[in-house]
Amino acid sequence: MKYLPLKLIFLGVGGWISDPRLGHTSILIISSKGKVLLLDAGESVARALYEHGFRVKDLEAVVLTHMHGDHVLGFPTLVMIAKNYEKTTLKAYIHRDHVENVKTLLRTVGVDYENIVSINSVKPGDSLYAGEFKLEFRESCHVQSTLAVRVEVEGFCIVYSSDTAPCNSVVELAKNCNILIHEASGYDPWAHVYGHSTVEDAIRVAIEAGVKKLILVHYYLEKPPLRAHILLGVDVYLAHPGEVITI
Repeated sequence: MKYLPLKLIFLGVGGWISDPRLGHTSILIISSKGKVLLLDAGESVARALYEHGFRVKDLEAVVLTHMHGDHVLGFPTLVMIAKNYEKTTLKAYIHRDHVENVKTLLRTVGVDYENIVSINSVKPGDSLYAGEFKLEFRESCHVQSTLAVRVEVEGFCIVYSSDTAPCNSVVELAKNCNILIHEASGYDPWAHVYGHSTVEDAIRVAIEAGVKKLILVHYYLEKPPLRAHILLGVDVYLAHPGEVITI
């Protein structure tokens, strides 16, 4: 078998009211063996998945961090493709507070998910394996129950904050990881009121966690300009839709 570099692909990087061309935050982690994990499923995630040469049947699992539309509205389409087009099954992990909400979403839009998708309840503190991906979950600091997730694969560690205000649990989850993917809703601290973080908050979390590479996503309206910072050894990236980062 030919082994490939471990990769991240950013299918979308925006929030719900961002410039539509940014898409909605959905991230693939691809192992060297070609195994694929999807973090969140915003609108148009299926189209972006196919554009990058992957199919629903390639997904080891989908992690849905919370129930805001920019993170889950693409999930029913994934299920429909799994059922009617690819004739496969799908596994999803969701915060225990939102399991019934996900099922209601699927039923409301007319998706018969029985025997097609397994919706697995997880809670902060849980640790499990989805194929070769080790997943560990913590509660982030958002306006509804939301999971931050740590992914370990092939000796690398990647943490995805999901939507969050500055949060000690995210710092602890990301301790000494290779990469932190953290939301960044501009520079105005008003973001905290809505359970979001500024660019400076995200950089501070990366520094406190000892992370060397920080990737910013989930921009409020547009990608923020990256102002000059004393970054104390942290490399900062502004992800764009379709960006591929080799680890």
